[in-house]
Order: sequence, then C-alpha cells, then structure tokens
Amino acid sequence: MTKLTKASDALDMAWAEIQRLKLEPYIADLDLNGFTVIPPEIANPDGLHGRLLDAVLDVAERRDGVRPDIETGSTHAGYKGTYEEYAGTEGDSPVGEFLNALILEGQPFEDALMNPVLLAMTTYLLGYSVVLSQMGCFIKGKNENTFSFHSDTLIPAPLPPQALICNATYLLTDFTRENGATAFVPGSHKWGRHPGPEEAIVGGENGNPRGVAAEGPAGSMVVWHGGTWHGAFNRLNDGLRVSMTVLMARPNMRTELDLFGEVPQEMLDRHPARFAFLVQQGITYGSNSPEESLARGKRAREVEQAYFKEIGLEAEERIAFHLYG
Repeated sequence: MTKLTKASDALDMAWAEIQRLKLEPYIADLDLNGFTVIPPEIANPDGLHGRLLDAVLDVAERRDGVRPDIETGSTHAGYKGTYEEYAGTEGDSPVGEFLNALILEGQPFEDALMNPVLLAMTTYLLGYSVVLSQMGCFIKGKNENTFSFHSDTLIPAPLPPQALICNATYLLTDFTRENGATAFVPGSHKWGRHPGPEEAIVGGENGNPRGVAAEGPAGSMVVWHGGTWHGAFNRLNDGLRVSMTVLMARPNMRTELDLFGEVPQEMLDRHPARFAFLVQQGITYGSNSPEESLARGKRAREVEQAYFKEIGLEAEERIAFHLYG
C-alpha cells in the first residue's frame, strides 16, 4: 500500500482506486461539468439499488403509516409537507417528502455508504478525511413546482474552487426530465458564486437556458461538486421519483447530522475502520464541557488512529490525510 507521506501520495492512492473501478470517464465528466451520471452496472454492485428502494419504502411506511405507491404516485400527488416554505401557500412541494438520518435504519444504508464507487468519487472530491453529513431520501410524486437552482456550499461568495461538500445520489427509480429529474447548470462549479434570482429559475419560458436534466435509469448514481448549481424539474408523469442522497463533507464543515456517540457499537463492528470515521466518530470538536471535550478527543483519536493504520498512514504524516482533495 502507498505510504501517505505527502498530499500527492494520497492523490496517487485515490487515483489507483478510480482506475481499478474504471471511473476515469466519470471523473473527467465531473471535472468538466461539475456533475456526472454513473450507470447502474458500475454504480450499484450486487443489486444494491433494489435493496435500497425496498428499504426506503419500509422506512417511509414505518414513519408515516402509509407505504408510498410507486406505480400511481397517489400517496404523494400534490404533496406539501416537506420544505413547504419552498412551495408557497398555493403550490405543492418541489421536492416531495424527505426522509432523513437513514444511515441508522439498517444494513442496506450502511452498504450504500461503503459502496467503493461512492467512496472513490467522494474521496476524489474531498480527500480521505471525508465524512457523512446526511443520508436521506426524496420521494416526489406528480407536481407543479420546480426546485430552484442553488449551490449546496452555504458560504458567501467567492466560493473556493475545491469542493467543501459533495453529493452522491442513488437513483432508485428512472430519472428523466418528465419524471422530475435533478437539474444542473454544467460548469457552474467553476464560477465561484451562487445563482442570481433570474439564473435560479428551473424550466419554463423564463428558466435558465443552461439548465439540463440528469437522466439515467434506476440504479444510476449522480455525483456532483458542492458548488455546482442544481435544482429539480417538476414531475409530469404518474408514479414516484425516488432518490437517496448521500451528502458528504470535509470534517471541518458543519454536518447536517450529528452522529458522534450515536452510532451503535455493533454497527461499527460490522465494518472496516473507515466506517467509524465516515460516520463522524473521529471528529473532535462539538463538546459542551471540558470533561466532554477530553472524552470526545480521546475517542476521536482512537478512531482516527485505527483508520490511519488501515490506510497505511503514520500519525506524523496526517497532514497528507487532511490536505489532499
């Protein structure tokens, strides 16, 4: 294994994994356009997306008491509940229902996080110190409102050229423009800013003319740079659009989920050392007292050291681990 003595060694190790998985064309697409669509035969080994779809429908039924109707979409037509502020008083939600914190809901979600393709792509963008920020699912039925273009990098412009966060989304149903696919403005990750009001409009006569749909069959994965402008078209067809988002971040960014100390030990024991780091057990800050700070620091260092050992990194070489990306 490559010893990570400097940032370029980490890049070499990441690139070797990209080559092993035959992801070079998707990396080139990602660099050029700020997003890429990876086909099912590469993105979802061993039928993972089918297991994920069943699992998210189970979670939705458990939380809501009603199982989403994939075929007709009747359970979510005109849905207003999630992000209702985006819909206004007269309209429906542009994103549908959102189920969050799925990483704690069972084995398929753990497998989704540890998918080698997802890890290779997100490590390329954010480095080996990447952590999970949120794992959630959007369930959208036939609707009228589009979701405006925006950047997920929630800091004032100018935005840095390197990604601070990124998104890897599992398409659990077919994505087309008519099915309400995610919309992107290609190349916008290079502009270092957020869209203006007129640039943010998705679809319609006044929509940003540069907007395109990220289309792909169920089982595809869409990966994008955190600075890329994206939104969503409205769904014109019956049925449901189901996607599972895996939002990743550098460890110095504020994550949507706070998982330190919340992940069961038996879950951690099922996976390599990297899993514990991915689910934030190696993040030291976030304590509320001196005692908690000491305890958290001790636990985080243990997790970090186990991960360092797993990837062949000596403690004094940790600068490569944190700077790469």
